[in-house]
Amino acid sequence: MKTMKLVLLVLFVSLQSCDKDDADPFVDLKAENTTYELVSKTTATTGIVRITGHIKNVGNTTYTSGSNQQLAQLLEHPLGTTTNNVVATSNISTSLNAGAEVSFSYTRNWDIAIEFQPEIILRISYDPDILIDGNSNNDDMDSSNNSFTLDGTAINYLF
Repeated sequence: MKTMKLVLLVLFVSLQSCDKDDADPFVDLKAENTTYELVSKTTATTGIVRITGHIKNVGNTTYTSGSNQQLAQLLEHPLGTTTNNVVATSNISTSLNAGAEVSFSYTRNWDIAIEFQPEIILRISYDPDILIDGNSNNDDMDSSNNSFTLDGTAINYLF
């Protein structure tokens, strides 16, 4: 009976020491969103807008990598085409704490009279060999969130 009590006590203490919040460390850079603002208005329908891409480490540990192993881009995709025009790039920091964000932007002329506004795409790109470089602190855990698309017609509402 004493052995059974000892086993139950050890089991109980072991279960008590398990912390549900202790998750395996992982990094996940996410193309969080793209914001836009009116810089200046030229006419009632034209002006200059600033478009900003936001990249966030939504993982639970610091993203640590070598320089030039990752890149963020803002692209314009004219509707009705298969092309993407790179309009801004940013080398993502080689160290980005969990929960931290980096942003980069560009400005452009905008005219709401254009019938088909371009989509704005925020994309994270990685070195093709990043998963085999021996550094698990730069292995992105979710590639499905490495792109964010903004419908350009949303920018028209600034005017």
